[in-house]
Amino acid sequence: MERFKVFETPGNGNGYAVLERLEGEVPGYLSYSADEGEVVCVFEGLGEAEEFYERWRAQIPGDGWRAVRLEKEELDDVLKNFDLVVVNPNPVPGSQEYLYRRDDFMASLR
Repeated sequence: MERFKVFETPGNGNGYAVLERLEGEVPGYLSYSADEGEVVCVFEGLGEAEEFYERWRAQIPGDGWRAVRLEKEELDDVLKNFDLVVVNPNPVPGSQEYLYRRDDFMASLR
C-alpha cells in the first residue's frame, strides 16, 4: 500500500485546502476529537473542501466557514495545533478513515 501517495501532488500541485472560520480574531479549522487526539480535516483541493461542507453544513457548528488553500508553510503552522490529520474525510457517517500522525504527514510534505 502506498501510504502517502495522496500527499504527492495535492490540489493539482496548488496546495492543500482546509475549512476555516474566524473565532473572534483567531482562525479555527474544521476538526474533531478522537481517542488518540485532536484531528484536523485537510482536503486535496478547494473543490473537495467545498463539496464536503455543502454536504455537511447543517451538522457543522457555527457560521462563516469557507474553504481556503494553504501554502506548505501555512499548513505547517496550522498542523502544529493538532495531533492527527485526516485527508479528504469520508462524508459517510461511521465509515472508516485513516488518521495520519501529524509529524508523519508533515514529514511527507518535505
